[in-house]
Amino acid sequence: MVPPALILPAMMALGLASQVPAEGRHDDADLLYSTQLRFAADGQPVVTVGLMEGQESVTLRAAAGLTVALSGPGDATVTLPPGHALTLSAHDATPGQTRYRVALESLPPSEFAEMAKARHRWTDRGLSVDTMELGGVVGYPARMLDNRRSFLVESAPHATPEAAEARAAELASAWNLATVPGVFAEPVKRATGTVLAVDRATGLTVSQHNLLAVAAADGGPVEVARVEYARGYAQHGFQDRSFHGTIIVAIDPSGRLAVVNRVPAEEMLRGLVPAETFPSAPAAALEAQAITARGELLAKLGVRHLADPYLVCSEQHCQVYAGRSREEARTDAAVARTHGRMLFDGDGQLVDSVYSASCGGHTEDCDAVWGGAARASLRGVPDAPDRADIGWARNEAPTEAQLRRFLEHPPDSWCALTTKGRGSFRWERALPDDELDRMVNARHPIGHVTAIEVQGRGVSGRVTAVRFVGTDGEVVVERELPVRRLLGNLKSGMFVVDREDGRWRFTGGGYGHGVGMCQYGAIGMAERGSSAAAILKHYYSGAKVERVY
Repeated sequence: MVPPALILPAMMALGLASQVPAEGRHDDADLLYSTQLRFAADGQPVVTVGLMEGQESVTLRAAAGLTVALSGPGDATVTLPPGHALTLSAHDATPGQTRYRVALESLPPSEFAEMAKARHRWTDRGLSVDTMELGGVVGYPARMLDNRRSFLVESAPHATPEAAEARAAELASAWNLATVPGVFAEPVKRATGTVLAVDRATGLTVSQHNLLAVAAADGGPVEVARVEYARGYAQHGFQDRSFHGTIIVAIDPSGRLAVVNRVPAEEMLRGLVPAETFPSAPAAALEAQAITARGELLAKLGVRHLADPYLVCSEQHCQVYAGRSREEARTDAAVARTHGRMLFDGDGQLVDSVYSASCGGHTEDCDAVWGGAARASLRGVPDAPDRADIGWARNEAPTEAQLRRFLEHPPDSWCALTTKGRGSFRWERALPDDELDRMVNARHPIGHVTAIEVQGRGVSGRVTAVRFVGTDGEVVVERELPVRRLLGNLKSGMFVVDREDGRWRFTGGGYGHGVGMCQYGAIGMAERGSSAAAILKHYYSGAKVERVY
């Protein structure tokens, strides 16, 4: 196979290449902190995944023994026998310097008009803004893979992520944004130090500037002890986990250790896809999930974690990845059958293949949920056979009465036809007056809430604006996610509201934002004989599956 051309390094576009320290350079360290890709023999990208960081020490082992690859002028390999473990720690480390800016909006770089509108929108609000382009282009024999994104960021930098996050929250509140803007980390100076590895059984010590790369002697998996996962979430914990590929232990920006898995993309997907769906789902649904997950992964490379020694993380911020511990034979097979296949829109661009658990019978337009430009591949469609009557004109928002009928007497929908999704297809939640008052006034001090009025809906019936009237004022909350969060994390924005007996009753459908593929709907379609290509064509308008490598 003709090897692909390398991705255009986003750091070069940001002018950061000259800031890599000259002393102690070696290829692995330079590549680890850049957005340049390596490729496997078949052309698939080799991904660096951040497993954890901020660690004082790390322990690695492999059944067949470990090999430590030293790079630079004295290239060498040190091999440990089976049963031996390495304990790694950081020494003489100097933390790096990073500045943080608020990322206001992002768009594909081709959408010049929309970016110009975004720039004017924020400058009219009194902000000074800059535009940055991240990501790059990979030239494969069959097609170009372009994942570039243009980011509009506030010009003023912050010294800490907490300060930038506080500023993002301030802007979200001041301008009633659909979501709180993200924080963009820019590396100013890279951390340096020595990584020391000790085999306590023999006393063997190996060290190297900035990082050590460790693999299993037989090419098999490497076990990482006490992998910290879900930091900041209720399910936070530690677990010994095994990973394909190479484990790189590097000095992270804080001067402690980051643990990074360097692994071919297809191997990574084997540990990622089962975390996103039911491994027991029909084969076609698993294939559709594998294709969307692959596109999601490739879309993120070179766009996130520029200040970190990896391209993507293993948490919800990117995609949940637990290595071999989550692998299943059925999802492994789905990844293998769809090897190198991704979804492209009518203009040949990689589809932003987002998905949610249950659409409730109708998916939603991306711009109705998140704002920004409308995307042809992310249009809301009925989650039903073509001739199904949903009760209102397609591509138009339903009236209140039409949505009530749809919720009470839904037509056959793919996500209702599978037993796996019935608990999310329709739902109710009742909130007593005092509880709802507390929720609303925590963000908007308007007193006792006397009225809730839906002022706009998307084509699925999901709210786009809701007016809350209180004894001390009123507020209009835009976009479905801020409304859901304000109301105690409702399952979706597809709902109607009633007042009864001192309570507010919300009757709704679906679970999640509803844009793109409905995961339960995909299972329902697959159970009735649809192929993965047919499933994806249904949910991503005008898109088609193509093999890239």
